Amino acid sequence: MKLKLTLIAILFAFASMAYAQGPLSNLSIGVGLQGVFPAATFDKTSSNEGSPYPTVQSSSKSVGYTVDGRYNFGRHSALDLSVTWNRNTEYYGNSEGNVYHVQTNNGEGIVSYIARLPSTERLKPFALVGGGLVRFSPNDDYSVNAGSPQTTTKAAFAYGFGSDVRISDSWGIRMQYRGLLRSAPDFKIPSIFGTGLKSHVVEPSIQLLYHF
Repeated sequence: MKLKLTLIAILFAFASMAYAQGPLSNLSIGVGLQGVFPAATFDKTSSNEGSPYPTVQSSSKSVGYTVDGRYNFGRHSALDLSVTWNRNTEYYGNSEGNVYHVQTNNGEGIVSYIARLPSTERLKPFALVGGGLVRFSPNDDYSVNAGSPQTTTKAAFAYGFGSDVRISDSWGIRMQYRGLLRSAPDFKIPSIFGTGLKSHVVEPSIQLLYHF
């Protein structure tokens, strides 16, 4: 809850900054759906220094919702903050045949630099690069008897591209592909979940935009 309130407060700060510095036409707000599709996990030979068994980790696919604030400065640059919420299940297994799962409620806060690409009156393509945090908050759906999984936050690197489609002076549609590189959560039980593995997560989204 604290993460949600903090990120929402930052979105409001975007609006306040735009109002204070000049025309609100530099600010846009988007609301929409975002897929969360783990594309690859980079394996290791062991989960941690104390484990002799190879450990693998994977994540279920899910769909969440996203809120996006973007402030343009100059003709070719913008600063973007996106806040996403979703729910998925993390799976862990080892060579002994043990498989564990933890269902989590996830919050993502990603800040990105936006580079505007050559555009037309209707299509406004862009590329992005940035980073932020992913917060994994376990609920009561888990299969482990070594303690209760705890909330874990991991840093993430973001890259992507997309395009804004103009509908009118105030309204538009944003179609975006974003990739995240992040570490698998350990839920503060490293003996079971401490794989240290890196994951590549594909996050396509579609948003309804309002331009101030």
